[in-house]
Amino acid sequence: MTLVRNHLPPLSGSNIVALLSALVLLSCNAFKVISTEKPTETPTPKEETAGDSTQTEETNTDNTKGESTKTYETVEFFGEQFIVESHKTSFRAALILPFNLEGTTKRQIRTKEAMVEYYQGVKAALNQLENQGLKMQLFVFDNEGSDAKLKSILSRSKMKSMDIIIGPLQEDQINLVSEFGLKHDIPVMSPFATIEEMTVPNPKLYCSSPSLNTKAMHIASYIEQNFSGDKVLLMSDNKSYAKRFQPILMKHLKKELKGSVAVVDYTTVKWGQQFIKDEHTVVYVMSHNPTIVSTTMSRIYQTKRDVTVFGENSWSNFTDNDYKFWDKMDVHLVASDFVLDTTESARQFRLNYRLVNKEDPGVYAYLGYDQFKFMGDFLMAFGEHFPLYINDREFRYLSSNFKFSYLDGLNQNTNVFILKFEDFELVETE
Repeated sequence: MTLVRNHLPPLSGSNIVALLSALVLLSCNAFKVISTEKPTETPTPKEETAGDSTQTEETNTDNTKGESTKTYETVEFFGEQFIVESHKTSFRAALILPFNLEGTTKRQIRTKEAMVEYYQGVKAALNQLENQGLKMQLFVFDNEGSDAKLKSILSRSKMKSMDIIIGPLQEDQINLVSEFGLKHDIPVMSPFATIEEMTVPNPKLYCSSPSLNTKAMHIASYIEQNFSGDKVLLMSDNKSYAKRFQPILMKHLKKELKGSVAVVDYTTVKWGQQFIKDEHTVVYVMSHNPTIVSTTMSRIYQTKRDVTVFGENSWSNFTDNDYKFWDKMDVHLVASDFVLDTTESARQFRLNYRLVNKEDPGVYAYLGYDQFKFMGDFLMAFGEHFPLYINDREFRYLSSNFKFSYLDGLNQNTNVFILKFEDFELVETE
């Protein structure tokens, strides 16, 4: 079992150049063609090396979204069979992230390390997909976190012929790319941003991180199913995340729960007065701050009451956790990604990643691999028609569980992991 970071503290990454020699992972294809009526193939474009935003030379290729002949093939995909219209066999993908390769500030350097690690995961997935038969040109761009740079990238003529765009990082910039995707009929994946609602709906925008509303709904449902009638306390550290999440979580808890729900202030709360003897209490600590979390856990433990503590998956990366507290306080963590590293596919990925990058993969490497592998699998199986097949089905990868539904103007990943600390390790509860 691996304690995997949430999308908050970035991890260190190594040189991008090392990725060019990435080894192919050993795994089964997600799909196979069972039978086919030979479609008219789209001409394969001239091979072009995946590159960054400095590689601006255009390639003459008939690889646009033209009409396809009405021939079909039977495809088996993750155990299901589909009758699929003939589709493209070669694709172009754009990856737009704030690599900040020229950045000098601490924030820019941290972001660069995280984005490079994500790219390492993308390259591992691309190598595996190409070994399985995918024909893909990958264009990598550094938007440096700048709206102006992003608009400049989107203005390039090659962008109009992309089959998918992944990125960038921030929600406001996702909106810019979404508008571009809508105009040119290009699917867009948001790799990190948590998006609650789109002002301009986009049926081809996919957000891989569950919204706060989805997260709160899952938490409320889980607490009602497992701790029905118990008192629930919400403790906020009054930071930006908690201020956003607390009213959303409170709304869903009041809707779902039969027991009482109260909010306590971590600066003034007297925990001994919050618990009733011989009655179980659920405490949700909304904080990513290790000092606040550690102090709160200690004070709750000292009351010697029957409690279950809920918190954020970022806790698993704190350096000074007292796991004796965790074990006795029935700690549950809420996560959008979780690596079950006892599986053969996770073990093989970790070994190959070490050989190439001389370090273990972190959360961003797993996310980069999962998200790109997911999209690549769908492109190979369904081509440009993949949006017809992606929603309301569940697909498990190394650290991500993709279960998209069209909500609030976009396709949101509705999967949320509830992890339980049991026998000194995190395990999935459901």
